[in-house]
Amino acid sequence: MAPMAPTGRERAMKLVAQGRLPLCMGSPHPCVAILEQDGVFRIRQLVVDKAEARKAGEEAIAAGRGWMPENYYALGKPTGEVYAEAPTRDALLAKMRTMEWPGHW
Repeated sequence: MAPMAPTGRERAMKLVAQGRLPLCMGSPHPCVAILEQDGVFRIRQLVVDKAEARKAGEEAIAAGRGWMPENYYALGKPTGEVYAEAPTRDALLAKMRTMEWPGHW
């Protein structure tokens, strides 16, 4: 997973409307996910467990594989801050239209 450009609000809304969930986004590396979780639709921070990442990095290096930022960020899980939450996909789309949208998303 090489560094990626921001998805942007319009593209993210289009993907959500098409049902393309979960959707991870952020630039240069994924830092947020849009997903259905616990019966609601959320935009949520991706969090990397540092102990898990350290172990995975040590194992990769010991096995002769590389360990790059992309490998680290691929371990992100949607367990951090909830930026938006809605009971339905349409309600989430309505929130997405008006919420503050960070430029790196």
